[in-house]
Amino acid sequence: MNGTVRVVVVGGGYAGVMAANRVAGGAAGRIPVEVTLVDPGAQFTERIRLHRVAAGTRDSAGVDWTTVLHPRVHRIPARVLGIDVDRRLVTLQDGGPTGFDWLVYAVGSGEPPTALLSVTNAAAAADTRRAITRLAPGATVTVAGAGPTGVELACVLAVARPDLRVTVVAPSGLTHPLTGKDTVARRLRHLGVVVEHGSVDPATGTVTPATPGGHSRPAAAATIWTAGLAVPSLAADSGLPVDGGGRLLVDATLSVPGHERVLGAGDAVSVAGPAGNHLRASCAIALPMGAHAADTVLARLTGTAPSALDAGYLAQCVDLGAGRGNVQLVHADDTPRRWALSGRPGGWGKERVCRMTVAWLSREARRPGSFTWPSGPALPVG
Repeated sequence: MNGTVRVVVVGGGYAGVMAANRVAGGAAGRIPVEVTLVDPGAQFTERIRLHRVAAGTRDSAGVDWTTVLHPRVHRIPARVLGIDVDRRLVTLQDGGPTGFDWLVYAVGSGEPPTALLSVTNAAAAADTRRAITRLAPGATVTVAGAGPTGVELACVLAVARPDLRVTVVAPSGLTHPLTGKDTVARRLRHLGVVVEHGSVDPATGTVTPATPGGHSRPAAAATIWTAGLAVPSLAADSGLPVDGGGRLLVDATLSVPGHERVLGAGDAVSVAGPAGNHLRASCAIALPMGAHAADTVLARLTGTAPSALDAGYLAQCVDLGAGRGNVQLVHADDTPRRWALSGRPGGWGKERVCRMTVAWLSREARRPGSFTWPSGPALPVG
């Protein structure tokens, strides 16, 4: 192959940084590759710590880019407005077009369908923190959503501000596979957090109980949305194939059908076929997807057939505040095993996972190809 190969990675989350590091390091000394990461953030954001920023128990979830990025990765601090696949160009908000030979789409999730407070990104978490700081003792806080993020936020907030009245509202209460456990329910009760069956209006914060005939009540002093995320519309706006939720459609190699020079990884991607049936939005799968997207690029650059994604899970974990948590061991397909850690051992396990995510990115930057991950579930034959 003649000339320098331009690889552009759009998005600097867990998947994007992993992909950029693996391509930059894996091509060193073999292929002349220029890797560019485009992300508007001043720092890498540990999204799994944003609930603590919002609750006021952590100043920041930011990590210096130099800590997690390979030195050969060039970073452009900008937002991508459009992707022209035919001309192989990305249009930047604060500059002209940037060309690419290969593109990894890793924009992640984090656009809630609401104007309420949230913890979806660093700016949103900071806004929530300021709003919580202004609340007087005895003020009410509604957390919309009883999944891991909602429960984590409610617990940490109840520890940080025991003078507030915190309520978690969800249509069916604690039914998520991880938060629907007795240990989690007991922890919430111990912290004085009320769990209510109902719905929250994403526009106004009004709460409507699920009980027939129940009357809606006005929004709390602060309402924080954790009930669902959306993905950026960049793929759809650029004419790329997407699913009903706007996620980029890719095959098992993480390539876009009909556009093999465009690959996807992370929350904003939907993997077709059995290889993607068990995947959920999480850093636990964003990291392997980023690495696999890089491996696909490197394979094609060297004339090797890329393999299909094979990634599974080991555990699910949730932060329950004050050093306590719950870690549920799972099968490769994310279904629970019999074993779990709770209390302080669970909190230690959760913190260990958070630290390891940054460590894996940093290690990949120093030792290309070092990141490995668990295999996925056995796929049906034929």
